[in-house]
Amino acid sequence: MKRILLIRHAQAADPLSSQKDFDRPLTIKGVSDAMHQATKTPMDGYVHLYHSAAQRTSETARAFANHFQKIQLHSRKDLYNADLNQLLEILEELWEQEQIILVAHNPGITQLYFHLTGEWDAFEPCTCAELLFSNPNPLHNLKASAQTIYFAHPQS
Repeated sequence: MKRILLIRHAQAADPLSSQKDFDRPLTIKGVSDAMHQATKTPMDGYVHLYHSAAQRTSETARAFANHFQKIQLHSRKDLYNADLNQLLEILEELWEQEQIILVAHNPGITQLYFHLTGEWDAFEPCTCAELLFSNPNPLHNLKASAQTIYFAHPQS
């Protein structure tokens, strides 16, 4: 059965006056949340983690990869602020893999979760959700086809 783990990047610093949004790092809380979420998120069997090339998503992805040594990181510029349609196109490209991890941005990651599960829950920074697809090939009919088997916001 196919599993997808969706992760919103951890809390990012406010941009400095001359800083691009793309270059915003995680805050101290963001780093702590990412490390904590990495210790409790079920990641057995996952090998590939795809993340936006933005600094905050790269740092979030590294926190998970540092905890799970078998994880291979794949930085993708097309995940930066990707909307629902872009995220669905990326999933289609990766669909042959049994397990997929995506670390991305809001509002796209929340919209993707809603589209795949039919459930609405806000993806605050560093929220993780693992989805299970019981249909062997729902690629062309993904809407509300997944079951949430794990969902966690970071600790306050």
